[in-house]
Amino acid sequence: MTLYPCALLVLAGYALTRAALFPLRMLAQRFGLVDAPAGRKDHAAPVPLVGGIALLIGVGLPALAAVGFAGAADLAALLPTTATAHAQGLAQRSPQLLLVLAGALANLLLGAIDDRRGLPASLRLVVQCGAALMPVLAGLSVQLTDVPVMDGALTVLFIVAVTNAFNFIDNMNGLCLGTALIATLNLLALAVAGGEVFVAGLLLCLAGALFAVLSNNFPHARVFSGDAGSTSLGFLLACLAVAHTFALRPTGSGVPWLSVAGPLLLLAVPLADIATVFTTRLARGVHPFTAGHDHLSHRLVRKGFTRHGAVIWLWGLALLCGLPLLLLIPSMITLCVWVPGALALLLLMVRTITRP
Repeated sequence: MTLYPCALLVLAGYALTRAALFPLRMLAQRFGLVDAPAGRKDHAAPVPLVGGIALLIGVGLPALAAVGFAGAADLAALLPTTATAHAQGLAQRSPQLLLVLAGALANLLLGAIDDRRGLPASLRLVVQCGAALMPVLAGLSVQLTDVPVMDGALTVLFIVAVTNAFNFIDNMNGLCLGTALIATLNLLALAVAGGEVFVAGLLLCLAGALFAVLSNNFPHARVFSGDAGSTSLGFLLACLAVAHTFALRPTGSGVPWLSVAGPLLLLAVPLADIATVFTTRLARGVHPFTAGHDHLSHRLVRKGFTRHGAVIWLWGLALLCGLPLLLLIPSMITLCVWVPGALALLLLMVRTITRP
């Protein structure tokens, strides 16, 4: 992918998300879709829970526009000759893309209801499994065995696990969104290096949208993602990770280690958090979906970190986990985005432990 379309897709995701945030914040205040301070919550004033809605707008509208453009013969004819093959490929893969967006929307609506009135964990899991099944039925599945049903079940399990992992890690300003942005950039580097145009295009829009919401959430929150945003974001990243692993395995080949290790490394921080919380709560006889201050971020705070310091160190851990993959598959994204980003994050990490 060349620089111009990459920049255009990032700008589209950022601009659409940023433009959506202001009216959504006004509507949230009017209709009570806010997170009011109470109990274990640390913010002092009500914060609109619209970050996830704006994020899905920033990703979904460009994706739907691309599908419509590729599917309309008259419009596709206006594309340059070099882009015609991509338009045809996008038209062929549009059912997968549409079902991924539909699954993200289902998680967004489910999360919005949960934000407003609370829902039982069993109901949330049933809906999340149904949403995860939609892209699987369209052919978006890992290929780790020679049994399609088994691969489909593993894909659903992975998507639901990542969906809830990002929901669990959404417990401090910027933690969920920043971790997601790092995972997005890491996946983007791998997708560009592998020539995965469709996955890379969606990741570029997602990166722009994430930056727009993150700038309104860290260090001081003007919006929250809420369960609606964290679950729909986790769902999107899980599906994009599956799409990448699907592309890694040529027909008839064995299972490359990257197909298994790649998503686990890129999503290591949220997956480690949910695994830690689940195991420790079950060991104490507590329901794993009970709210609590036993996440990795809370453990760092109890060790003496500030809340912002804990978030920055977990960002650094997320970046570090993706390092082995990016060194094996170098790309311009690695050189232009990851390296300066890693240096800046390293300086922030050092600052959190050196300043008084």
